[in-house]
Amino acid sequence: MREHTRLVKLLRTANNILVIGHQNSDPDAVCSGYAFMALAHKLKPKLRVSFTSPDGVSRLSKQILGKVPLKQSDRPDFAAADLIVTVDTNTLQQLGPLKDPVINSAKPILMIDHHAPHPESAKIAKLVLCDDESTSTCEMILDMYEKMRLVPSRIVSQALLIGIIVETGHLSIATDRTFKSTCALVKLGADPEAALALTRSSMDDSERIARIKSAQRLRLQRVGEWLVALSEVGSYHASAARGLVSLGAHVAIVAGKRNDELTISLRAARDFWSETGMHLGTDLAKPLGERMQGMGGGHATAAGANVKGDVDQALKLALTLVRDFISRKPNTTNGSYAPASSQTSVITQK
Repeated sequence: MREHTRLVKLLRTANNILVIGHQNSDPDAVCSGYAFMALAHKLKPKLRVSFTSPDGVSRLSKQILGKVPLKQSDRPDFAAADLIVTVDTNTLQQLGPLKDPVINSAKPILMIDHHAPHPESAKIAKLVLCDDESTSTCEMILDMYEKMRLVPSRIVSQALLIGIIVETGHLSIATDRTFKSTCALVKLGADPEAALALTRSSMDDSERIARIKSAQRLRLQRVGEWLVALSEVGSYHASAARGLVSLGAHVAIVAGKRNDELTISLRAARDFWSETGMHLGTDLAKPLGERMQGMGGGHATAAGANVKGDVDQALKLALTLVRDFISRKPNTTNGSYAPASSQTSVITQK
């Protein structure tokens, strides 16, 4: 409650707020950004609020913006803003070309995110609202409404429901809290059938090709009893990583260059996380970012990092981090610790 009191104070003392989603903003970033802007207006009706997304929004987000009345600013005015708010953004590194303008603006920063908190964020931001037990940032925004005793409108409720549905993989990773949130939104007027219809989209050819290429270039390694898939593609890294897990990998690590930056997407099966305790955000993405001049973070089974270096270097380091973590886990039969060198074997390599 103390954090929400600080949030209210920040909003009420601001006159012009710039809300920013991460690069290629997904529906959770877009919908939470829209709902947060509506919340800010409820607290201070004369407040000026704008939204921007570095390099635009994702394909699915563009589809959703036909139903969610959020206008994007292609040229954000940092000089006019007296508060910068990032949504669904774990580190400022995820802002891509807007990272430096945000830092150089010297304006107070509020970060709202549902991934594991990154220590760098606390050093940069005026206030960090992080809840990695929430399945989406939209779920967090709904919680803000409830704690402030505000009621979201029907269209805001619809936006929040859309963001929750997409971020949870159509509720495949929903928690008790998520289901309570969706029920509350439906009672407020959100239409679940319309939300589901809007968020179902088939992959375009470029995404399909990226997934197929990731499988063609697969290097599969066994770490203890777990299968770790390593691959490289130029785009759709997260989709490719999800595809490799759906093919049977326990962990998928997909890397690729975009301009001068190296993007790494990490995905894991839920049984890998529940049995090993390895959190991809804190135990893999974060150290990857630290060691490769970048930043990383995310969830237990879905994370990512933006770093410097080459693809092979990143994949080797990621595999080493997985191997080292697994090697420190007690042997289930006798409680001893197996050496890392005996834990890994190459199965296939392309």
